[in-house]
Amino acid sequence: MQLATLGLNAPSDLSKTWNRTVLHSLGARIRSWMSEPQFRWGMALAVIGVLERAWLWSVYQPISYSDTNGYMRLARVLSRLTLEGYAGTRVPGFPALLAAVGLDPEQAWLAQMALGWLISLLLFWMTWRVTGSTGLGIMIGGLYNFIPGQILFEANLLTETLTTFWVVLSLTLLVVLRQVNNQVAGIILALVLGVSASATGMVRPLFFPLTVWLVPFVWFAVESDWRHRLLRVLVFSMGPLLIQGGWLLFIYNRFHMLSPTTMGGFSLVQHTGEYFEYLPDSVASIRDTYLHYRDLHIAERGVQTNAIWDAIPAMTEASGLSSYALSRKMSQLSIQLILQHPDLYLRNVLEGWVAFWKAPVYWQPSAVHSGVARGLIAFMVPIGRGISIIANGLFLFISLIALMRKVWRVRLGFGRQMVASAGLVWWISIVQTLVDHGDNPRFLVPLQMVVFCVVICSLWFYFHNTTSIEVTALKEAQIREKE
Repeated sequence: MQLATLGLNAPSDLSKTWNRTVLHSLGARIRSWMSEPQFRWGMALAVIGVLERAWLWSVYQPISYSDTNGYMRLARVLSRLTLEGYAGTRVPGFPALLAAVGLDPEQAWLAQMALGWLISLLLFWMTWRVTGSTGLGIMIGGLYNFIPGQILFEANLLTETLTTFWVVLSLTLLVVLRQVNNQVAGIILALVLGVSASATGMVRPLFFPLTVWLVPFVWFAVESDWRHRLLRVLVFSMGPLLIQGGWLLFIYNRFHMLSPTTMGGFSLVQHTGEYFEYLPDSVASIRDTYLHYRDLHIAERGVQTNAIWDAIPAMTEASGLSSYALSRKMSQLSIQLILQHPDLYLRNVLEGWVAFWKAPVYWQPSAVHSGVARGLIAFMVPIGRGISIIANGLFLFISLIALMRKVWRVRLGFGRQMVASAGLVWWISIVQTLVDHGDNPRFLVPLQMVVFCVVICSLWFYFHNTTSIEVTALKEAQIREKE
């Protein structure tokens, strides 16, 4: 057929016609999508999030803590695009963010507010896709913006907001992976999910196990034969192997320690420091030096928590060991004490696990420039904390009864996504108290919204006498197999 027959005089006319058709189709799809209630509600949530953060920007300021200096030191190293001078004390995720914003506290706060804004939208989308309820998505996405323990943390120059972003993004990507039908798209999503999960551990070492936890959920994400499942897991594993595995290899080659940082031995002293006097005289120089700083810390603050960080320089001098060798030695001595006094260790483990659920709010009233704003935030803080503690209690109750009986798992909507989310919280709650006995309540901050998701979605499924989209799909698949 000639082009003239179609009313086209040249190939360029055909190209223009094709482009107009594609653009028209794309425009129709966008207009259709924008007319959906999910888009309108999502936009409303986005606008509220921007306005709230603009208000906070006008009345508050970025807050530094004792840990901030360590992150800033590594950020200065990274800003030179090198690891020369790196002391192994921190993983590079959060310092990389600080370096990217020029080590400017206000720019870091602005970046964390942007991340928080994205977190609220991801929570909205993930909840809607799991439950099919736009209203529930708005509730959970909005909770992030109005629970003081979450949104106020964006001003803190600490790792929690960035960790929360990667955790929520990873769980959201898992939802997308489970619902995608195209195998090529699924492989690409598995790769992105592996990178996202790995990045979480590179911000907060406590989350290194996230990649391992997600492996079975990636395997069962989409119904397919074992070859496609294996390929999906292998592609997912590329991120952890290259990012986390490469980092562990770097630390081992430079510091001869197989861990994300060189601080593991000192963290264990948060447990064993309470009974450090039980060490033998053969290590008296280390033992007595620590006991001196421990007693000073107890006299000043009432607890020995974090005394180790003050004692390290003196212990290094007294022992003649480098800080890295001292960390290895402290790990050895702590394991020795744990094996000799398991009852004392387990008591601390239990205390740390209980403290994990206390939902503290990290903020500084003196940093609020307006008296009215200070009063409003001070009014909201105990309310938000109370809601979080109630949610934590409900989470423990709901997840335990779901674990005991299948009928409750179905009634509470515990499909694979809910199991992945709830199981992650449980895993981190146990790991954090086994390896550290310091600021345990802070360890839940990146997972607090995951707790809210599990609790609110479970109650919604129960009281609406319905099941999750995933559970319904699994039931239908079982019925088809029987037929």
